[in-house]
Amino acid sequence: MEEEKVICEISPSQLLNLKPFLFSFIAIAVIIALAILTNTAMVYWLMVIPIGYALWKWLEIRSMKLKITDQRIIMRSGVLNKITNETELYRVRDSSIEEPFFYRMFGCGNISIYTTDEAEATLKLTAYKKPHWLKDQVRNYSEVCRQRKRWGNDNVMIHEHNTDL
Repeated sequence: MEEEKVICEISPSQLLNLKPFLFSFIAIAVIIALAILTNTAMVYWLMVIPIGYALWKWLEIRSMKLKITDQRIIMRSGVLNKITNETELYRVRDSSIEEPFFYRMFGCGNISIYTTDEAEATLKLTAYKKPHWLKDQVRNYSEVCRQRKRWGNDNVMIHEHNTDL
């Protein structure tokens, strides 16, 4: 069995946390205003709640990892409890990209990968940077994997990849 080569390993953008971060910022501002108006220093301790919430949301996104190898797509998520989903690239049928206006301003997009995998037929990759590059890597290597499965390793031309993410 041939050793797998990692094409890229990436996490989604923290843009997914825009609403929780804004909520936390507003909650902190309200707590500070309340502490000033009531002239009570103990109210400042309430800031632990929105700060903890924002930190947790940041960790949730930070712990999501997408790894694309020349044979599989591996999605891993979870802060305390980890969930790993692996899909063989030869099972990829099609893919699509959605680029909402706000995500496009930051070079991000959503990628849907449609597979014949029984566990998860559609992989949703939300707010990833360089979505076209990621989709092209999945497309190229899935084709290579299908060719290997049909004809073996001798007749397959492997495309070079650029890992500048």
